[in-house]
Amino acid sequence: MKKNILICDANHGGLILLDEYSKYTENNLFFYDVYDKLTDRQKENYSTKYNVRFLSLDEITSEYTVIAPVHMKPVVDIDYTHHEFTSYLVDKHKAKYDWNMKFIQVTGVKGKTTTVNLINNILKDSNRLVLTSNALVYYSHDKLKVLDESLSITPSSIITCLNIAKNEDILYEIDYFIIEVSLGVISNGNISVLTNILEDYPIACKTSLAHIAKESVFNSEVVIADKKSLDSYYNNHNAFSVSLNDKNADIYVKDVDYNVSSTTFTVATDDLEFEISCFALTDFYINNILFAISVGLILDVDIENIQSSLKNMKSIPGRTSYKYMEDKLVIEEINPGLNTTSIKESVDNISRYDTSFTLILGGDYGITCEEIDEDKLLNYIKTIKNQNIIFTGDLGYSLYKNIECDKYLFIPDLNDALNYSLEKSGKIIEVIYRTEYSRKIEI
Repeated sequence: MKKNILICDANHGGLILLDEYSKYTENNLFFYDVYDKLTDRQKENYSTKYNVRFLSLDEITSEYTVIAPVHMKPVVDIDYTHHEFTSYLVDKHKAKYDWNMKFIQVTGVKGKTTTVNLINNILKDSNRLVLTSNALVYYSHDKLKVLDESLSITPSSIITCLNIAKNEDILYEIDYFIIEVSLGVISNGNISVLTNILEDYPIACKTSLAHIAKESVFNSEVVIADKKSLDSYYNNHNAFSVSLNDKNADIYVKDVDYNVSSTTFTVATDDLEFEISCFALTDFYINNILFAISVGLILDVDIENIQSSLKNMKSIPGRTSYKYMEDKLVIEEINPGLNTTSIKESVDNISRYDTSFTLILGGDYGITCEEIDEDKLLNYIKTIKNQNIIFTGDLGYSLYKNIECDKYLFIPDLNDALNYSLEKSGKIIEVIYRTEYSRKIEI
């Protein structure tokens, strides 16, 4: 490695990597603030603290070892991604503090947060540090402590979590660190889960694709992956495969009996079958359950414990959760990662319960690096036979302006849209709203 180390991107964890790396190196440190996030005063403070020099783009040459996010626009040649550099720093952290927790990482286009929560519940008899897009939480058996609600799921947050655990004096108590990670995983993983590639969206200014970034999952000791994604993108890799109905997968389901309060199905592998009864409104949710069950089986969790853990688990707020309001069933999908494919999955699944449900659709912009394809979503909306659709939020307004149909409504505020829907006929209201759940939207 060259002695001039250039770390990029203050928006997606570069400053965390700078801070941690400065503890272990005497190399010359440089930083490129690709999105011009930092003020001159902030740059002066960082320069003093870390002896780091901030560079403009035209100052970057081949004399630097460049560390940047996998999705950064390709303005410089990258030597190491943030994922790879985080992995290096995690090894440094482990060597310094001699902790012995196991890493379970979850990546994919959809289902990451749900899958992490399900895994966490199945491992409830152990001590778990859990990072999702909602919060960093420490669970000691049935007790929990929220440690931070401001972290992202960029790989550098893993370093922040380890340092928080050290400061909270729990670093040596943790059995499992269960982590939701965006755009792939770091290579330190004992078990890594690839939930799916529902949409292979472009990254790095359309010079790469999501499935390429997420291929890092196969650097882990054990990989659990969606079979369809394996077959489509990674047929040169081996993994424990998961499918809802493909009997060639290592784990799949049979005899599904959907119910609003509790769905029952049979889990099948090569050498055993057992029944699960739990909250699962959709086949997509069952797929996430299979990932968690797979982790449990690999870690030798007793099947009866898996069954009871899932049976007693409540719906995850905002992640295909439900509640009753007046005489209506309100199903919530409040989620930063919603895209056209996942919205179609949700609508198709809810249609099995009631074809005349009311759909409230909308949300915010700038939630993730993956903006929603509005043209694709509009084309899908036009195919929905049920026209009880209310648009809401900034995203909803844009869709409403371009839908070219006077049968739909736009109501700016989500709660106003819900209150209006409670007055309509029909027994089910489905809310699909693209935002960070940390905004604590209450409906």
